[in-house]
Amino acid sequence: MREPYPSGSLHALNPPIFWISGPPAAGKSTFCAALLKHFEHGVHIPVDDLRDWVVQGMADSVPWTDETERQFQIAERATCEVARQYHEAGFAVAIDHCRNPERLNRVIAGSRLAMRKVLLLPDLETNLHRSHTRTNKSFDKHMLDDTIRFTNEAYRKTADDGWLVIDNSAMTVEATVALLLQNLTHESLDLPIE
Repeated sequence: MREPYPSGSLHALNPPIFWISGPPAAGKSTFCAALLKHFEHGVHIPVDDLRDWVVQGMADSVPWTDETERQFQIAERATCEVARQYHEAGFAVAIDHCRNPERLNRVIAGSRLAMRKVLLLPDLETNLHRSHTRTNKSFDKHMLDDTIRFTNEAYRKTADDGWLVIDNSAMTVEATVALLLQNLTHESLDLPIE
């Protein structure tokens, strides 16, 4: 494990909670796994995994219905409670979820947890290419094209100042993680980002 923070910094004593968002195929899950390797204890919580706990009556995301919205909100609140338990036990936490930033801001505020909000936002061409070449999904690779086009544009319009927006189009996973860790180190030491 590499120590991402100076010895004795706030982050070394209190591991962070990250909310990692972005369009489908932005690299969220891969990024979370790589990021958490920099901490002594780390847990990756994909909200979709909590949704999969529903074994009867699960509302699909297409088409979006009132029941879909209700079940997403349940999963988002449950995710925050799981994150709280792990964080209180000394784990760095990375929550992984694609949802509009306005809704995520409400979820995060309602959780009363101090979270660092990170938006992975590759350019649209890169985003679609990543979706088409994914090996971790069993469905038609073009099924998410419209969703990716919509969410990629929506994130560009609605991400506010509270989100660290990273264009990871031409960045390796390791470089993206290093950028975030540099940002956190500067934040904890109150230094300007270069």
